Amino acid sequence: MKLTVAHSSAASVEQTFASHLEKSVREEACRQSGALSYQVDISPAADGGALVQVDRRMAPTVPDFIQKFVGDSIEIRQIEQWSAPAADGSRRASIKLTIKGQPASMVGTAVLSADGDGSREVVTGDVKVAIPLLGRKIEPEIVKVIEAALRIEQRVGDEWVQANR
Repeated sequence: MKLTVAHSSAASVEQTFASHLEKSVREEACRQSGALSYQVDISPAADGGALVQVDRRMAPTVPDFIQKFVGDSIEIRQIEQWSAPAADGSRRASIKLTIKGQPASMVGTAVLSADGDGSREVVTGDVKVAIPLLGRKIEPEIVKVIEAALRIEQRVGDEWVQANR
């Protein structure tokens, strides 16, 4: 199932990118999303890109028919491989999200580009739940959870940029 989350910000591309690489921002987003535990690792690359890995254990906020499959908690790994800035200053990341021990994942991209005086980030992805017959019923619920988490990350990042201008 396709996922698209777009977010416009008054922050520049580089300010928004900096918020993505700020460990405290990622940790606060985990806390606000209700993570039971989390680990954030950020590795800047020599070319100006970066690797971000966020592991979190969450209580599932899904309908009961899905919770039977996932149990009392789920472990999510989010990996973002950010590129160096393009000639126009935009940034791009490949994103992979996996749920440990579950046949669910998302593969996608984030594109961060200038938008007037600010920036716009568009995250697109393909959510797959590899359970015959039930997968298509579960995918919309997984998309809702991912969308909510992305919006929290974007809001917390915007707040960090405002506080650090």
